[in-house]
Amino acid sequence: MNAIFRTIKKQIYTNLIKPVFESVSPIHETALGTAIGMFVGLTPTVGLQMWIVFMIWLACKYLLKLRFDLLVGTAIVWISNPFTIFFMYYGFLVTGYAFLSISGLSSAPLELSYASFYSELSQLLDTHQHSSIEIIINGTRFLLVDLGYPMLVGSLFYAIPLSILTYIFIKRYLKLYREQKARKMGLNYDRWREIFERKS
Repeated sequence: MNAIFRTIKKQIYTNLIKPVFESVSPIHETALGTAIGMFVGLTPTVGLQMWIVFMIWLACKYLLKLRFDLLVGTAIVWISNPFTIFFMYYGFLVTGYAFLSISGLSSAPLELSYASFYSELSQLLDTHQHSSIEIIINGTRFLLVDLGYPMLVGSLFYAIPLSILTYIFIKRYLKLYREQKARKMGLNYDRWREIFERKS
């Protein structure tokens, strides 16, 4: 059991924390990349998430003239991973059905149990039975076509507020982290930025 927790801890550090705090992009660009990665990672788009972040990066850079750290954005989508994807996506589905029911937009009850959802999704994501392309196609069909828009609607209740909070948190604490790093090197923060921070 301890080995499993150590593995999870290592994966969280390697895939989520390290890319953010080792980034040399300006703080705003790192925080924005983190927020975009968080938003996309909290949508039911398994297999497409890194591509979606890349497409957003292209649109931001060339159409909106807005930059964010692409490497950080693509790393943060790992928030939905083999350890979290099943309960996260089922939570999105339950939330979506609840919202549509309360708002009067739909009266259909959720008939899929967590066990059935877990079983079907795990079969679709089985790399021993399916190729990467099949996983993307079948996973997308199951999540967004077979289950319909309630899952996507439900995901927005998590993706929007958590991406905003992520931006605020990273912008604040990354600055503190970099200031501390500069002090340990015997530099003031402005000098550290001149030397190490990537120029926009």
